Amino acid sequence: MKILIFGASGSGTTTLAHHFSLQSEFHHLDSDDYYWLKSEPPFEQKRNPEERNHKLTADFNLHQNIVVSGPVLSWDEQFFHLFDLVVFLWIPPAIRIKRLIEREIERYGDLLKTDEYRKRKYHEFIEWSSGYDQPGFPSRSFELHTSWMDQLQTPLIRIEGDTSITERLELMTKKVERLSIDRELTFEVRYTPDQDLYDLLLLADPSIEIVNSYINNNQIYTAIYNTKTLGVFVLFPVNKKVIEIKNIAVRSAYQNMGLGKHLLKKATAVARDKGFERLRIATGNSSIGQLALYQKEGFELIGTTQNFFTDNYPEPIFENGIQCKHLLLLEKEL
Repeated sequence: MKILIFGASGSGTTTLAHHFSLQSEFHHLDSDDYYWLKSEPPFEQKRNPEERNHKLTADFNLHQNIVVSGPVLSWDEQFFHLFDLVVFLWIPPAIRIKRLIEREIERYGDLLKTDEYRKRKYHEFIEWSSGYDQPGFPSRSFELHTSWMDQLQTPLIRIEGDTSITERLELMTKKVERLSIDRELTFEVRYTPDQDLYDLLLLADPSIEIVNSYINNNQIYTAIYNTKTLGVFVLFPVNKKVIEIKNIAVRSAYQNMGLGKHLLKKATAVARDKGFERLRIATGNSSIGQLALYQKEGFELIGTTQNFFTDNYPEPIFENGIQCKHLLLLEKEL
């Protein structure tokens, strides 16, 4: 996976990329290492653009997982299409400029007072950095970066505000994991559940007796990512034309990551391949999120069974602060 992190100077792009690379298997490339030739003092001599782009592209292709920090989208049009995820950072100008001033003082110390050249370069840099948020600023600017984001076709995270490195890493990690799951999720068929699979099935149906009533002699489809079972569904033929999803569940730690949609699409494909005409699914009146998802995936309400859960389950079931009493039946044409 290839990730780009960009924003204004002083927004923390290099810091975030560095910390992310330390906690993951991503190789960090910083744009300054390509834009500037090595010199002392640094950031004095620019590298030839053609050489710069060639060098970045060569290093880019050396590693499977890369995080790049810096505004490389302006270097060449090809870079707009090379990334799987783009992260944009913005912090309030006053905080950002204060950090830049502190960084320059730490880097150059008394030279900012005693060396006229260094003093001039420092003031030019701070003045340039301060223009980022000003409308019409003719250089690296919020307007330019917004224009870039409007052109991107890849997933984008905008992290705005004076957020901590921990918060930023958490947002990035979750998004990267979700994208990885989308790309690498596989399905396996099981015929007998172990305890781990039972625990997953019982998330959707808390009665082990009822679960056992429909898993025997039926295929159990498991969603696998990185050797771990994240989700499951069971298909149960109702008649020659209709097949039902009797159980569909996502492991708690991976909910709200789009896995339910993956499971439904796989169930639809399997049912269609088996020659059925309609796919059925049932849920409770309290399952608000599931009901919305099923309808978004093309299922329509065809009937209800009043008091199904109060009549068939020994203990009351509550979701979203609502008692689950009635069964809602939905179907979609295949």
